[in-house]
Amino acid sequence: MWYRRLIYGGLLIAVLLFQITNENYLAQFLLCLCIALPLLSLALSLPGMLKCRLNLFPEPSALNRGEQGGWALAAESPAGLPLARISLRLTEENLLTGRREVLHVRLTGVARRLPTALSAPTEHCGLLELRADKARVCDYLGLFTLKLGAPPPARMLCRPIPAQCPPVEAPDGQGLRPSSKNTAKRGPGEDYELREYRPGDPMRAVHWKLSSKWDELIVRERSDTVTPLPLLTMDYFGKPEELDRLLDRITGMSRALLNVQRPHAVLWLDSAGEPQLQVVSDEKEYGDCLLALLSRPVPSTGPRLDDFPELIRGSDGPVFRVHITLEGGDGYGG
Repeated sequence: MWYRRLIYGGLLIAVLLFQITNENYLAQFLLCLCIALPLLSLALSLPGMLKCRLNLFPEPSALNRGEQGGWALAAESPAGLPLARISLRLTEENLLTGRREVLHVRLTGVARRLPTALSAPTEHCGLLELRADKARVCDYLGLFTLKLGAPPPARMLCRPIPAQCPPVEAPDGQGLRPSSKNTAKRGPGEDYELREYRPGDPMRAVHWKLSSKWDELIVRERSDTVTPLPLLTMDYFGKPEELDRLLDRITGMSRALLNVQRPHAVLWLDSAGEPQLQVVSDEKEYGDCLLALLSRPVPSTGPRLDDFPELIRGSDGPVFRVHITLEGGDGYGG
């Protein structure tokens, strides 16, 4: 940008000196042309510059580690005119490993709705994010610029490759109490308790047959039963290569349990030492657990779960725990 303005400034000075030393029509014509060209360029470029919008999107939005993926950068100009040049800064970050790379991109001769492809680093697991800022669009001569609004960031989920492992069986009585979300999935007629009607109870919960027999309103209420729930734990820290192997093993065990329709929970400590517990009983909850694992920074070293025994004990006694390590998983009661 600066060198274009410098060239134009030098050209304008030369035309002015030529006009001063030569009082003829050619000198006046060159001076008028030199002054009018930037204004004409700005007038032709301004409609497209004002309505230009940038968009970032992943291709694809989710993939397995090591698969080929990328980003697409699209510049849209509803005015229908091509844009001379767009410059912006892109920041690519893996939210799990903390790896960050800054790219300065300059697009020339940008046509309407023609996306530009960029490669994405998919060698490690994590939630990849691409952000854009400092975006500016130039007129055709490159003398004037206009700041563009930053587009929403694009995200790509780079998933682990689940290891092949058999599911584990928790002994009867060793488990965690299921969440209310899982309890609500039970069908009608399963594990109900009967009690007297209290103001505020929904009428659909009234057991009309018993109420007419006992001559008082009787309400059916679901009971909160305890079911065995294996607890998958891991010490979640290490180098990116170690995290990949750890995630492969814990997702492999989780997938094995889901394949036999076995609810379970995943427990780990985040970078601040706070416990993170995710109950997994279906594909949606598996996806939520995977997103929680991959979207937060993980340190190279951190606390171990064995240093916090209170976190791996249930309210009803010992919990059957499967601790996942780089070498595999060992199941034992906590």
